[in-house]
Amino acid sequence: MKNLMKAHVRVYRALKALPGGDQTQIGIVKNIFQMDPWRRWHIIDWALGLILNGIFNGSILTFFRTGKFKFSLPFVASSSFEDRGAPSTLDFIGLNYYSHLHLKFEMNPKQFFSYHHPKSDTMTDMDYTIYPEGFYRAIKEISTVGKPVFVTENGIADARDDRREIWIRRYLYAMSRAIHEGADVRGYFYWSFLDNFE
Repeated sequence: MKNLMKAHVRVYRALKALPGGDQTQIGIVKNIFQMDPWRRWHIIDWALGLILNGIFNGSILTFFRTGKFKFSLPFVASSSFEDRGAPSTLDFIGLNYYSHLHLKFEMNPKQFFSYHHPKSDTMTDMDYTIYPEGFYRAIKEISTVGKPVFVTENGIADARDDRREIWIRRYLYAMSRAIHEGADVRGYFYWSFLDNFE
């Protein structure tokens, strides 16, 4: 992730320096998968969510807000760097969003958490649930970067074609709510009618 951020900044500046570069629009796309606690009463489940959200979502968004990148997974890895000009190396930001994950702490040093889905949730053909609330949350979160937002990926794997309408209606409603609250969403790209070939 650190190398990705450094590469983006360097490539953005190099492309903008080319003839006509000042007329181009260059951005980056962030996939956001929220990590929520499986047991809402369990403080370690909450802590896991905060740490992993910070690593996979917050570290990149913070970098493009402040120019400071920090990756920290306690007892495993830590890395940081600073580039104060980084916030100016985005003309827009893309959002890929599908769903969220519930984390449960496990007393296992090899794998100290597991993923779960409530039985009441509606699953897609892939291993995630229909969760438009998270789409709203992701748009609000990515909007804190202060750049126009394009939803570059969204869609449902649905071989039976019995949940697609619910998905589209609910996710578009979540996006419209975020827009009405001030999110600068400029575009929305849904999967093709073929979904993914998976």
